[in-house]
Amino acid sequence: MKNIKYILIALILMVSLSSVFAEDNSAAVFTRLGIDARSIGMGGTGGAFLDNVSSTYLNPAVLADVKRIELTTSTRQGMGWDRGQNAVALGFMIPTGYVAAFWQGATVSDFYGTDASDQYTGEFDNADHLFGISYAAKLGKLNMGITPKMYLTSVADDSKTGYGLDLGMQYHLNRYFNLGFVVRDVVSDYDGDGTKVPREMIPSIAAFPIPGLILAADLVGEDDFASTRLKLGVEYWLGVGDDNEIGSSLSGIRIKENATWTNILSKTQAGIRAGINDGAFSAGVGLRFKMLEMNYAYQMANDESLMNDNHLYSLLLRF
Repeated sequence: MKNIKYILIALILMVSLSSVFAEDNSAAVFTRLGIDARSIGMGGTGGAFLDNVSSTYLNPAVLADVKRIELTTSTRQGMGWDRGQNAVALGFMIPTGYVAAFWQGATVSDFYGTDASDQYTGEFDNADHLFGISYAAKLGKLNMGITPKMYLTSVADDSKTGYGLDLGMQYHLNRYFNLGFVVRDVVSDYDGDGTKVPREMIPSIAAFPIPGLILAADLVGEDDFASTRLKLGVEYWLGVGDDNEIGSSLSGIRIKENATWTNILSKTQAGIRAGINDGAFSAGVGLRFKMLEMNYAYQMANDESLMNDNHLYSLLLRF
């Protein structure tokens, strides 16, 4: 009961903080979109529980809970304005922890170009890329992670590069609660000209009251909490029982034996989820097998003038 009281107090503080400040975004806004359909379906949460390779993007510390070689890919559709987003992440265990790398790309096509005299010069494209390499280690109940990043942006024939650094931690309070904290872009230079990416500090919490059920909340504090966004999510996996291989999140299958393609479709689970991201609703479904997981998320737009309602699809392979 004491733990539940602490969780409720933390959630109330998150709601209070989120109502005080206004939202602000500038450089590298595409990196706020997320790359994992499971996370997006839960309102973009995951800093305290998303124990798959996508955490290389979200909170590198959570990677210390991943036990297999994992490969994930995702694509976002329906953004409008000829925009697209894709991502890939790959990770594997090493003797001292877990290493993962990811790429996230966002494009906008067919810009209408003009010269100084407002004469049409043809159409051009814009592309933004984010590359990162993460390392995570476990120290008892505490996970620590770090992700150095590189930004690459190009408009027509002009390209610029920059850098960033993420730091994260996750604490397994007990079987039922995880706490997380990540600082994104602790230091940064988006374009090599000194343009800073807004630093984000994200405290997060996840609760696992029964096997298969997750309740999560992330508070995104941008520019050292000059503005905030509250994310809330819930997920339930059908088919999760008393499996000794399920990890601390009580939501995933932990495969320790060597699996073969003949049993890739064993241990079937189906997941349903919903969430709120700064007032915008999202929902999703997932289908998980022993070595394969497929997730879909529908995300409503906060501001339809900036982004339409859209759909994110992701595929995860475990080896």
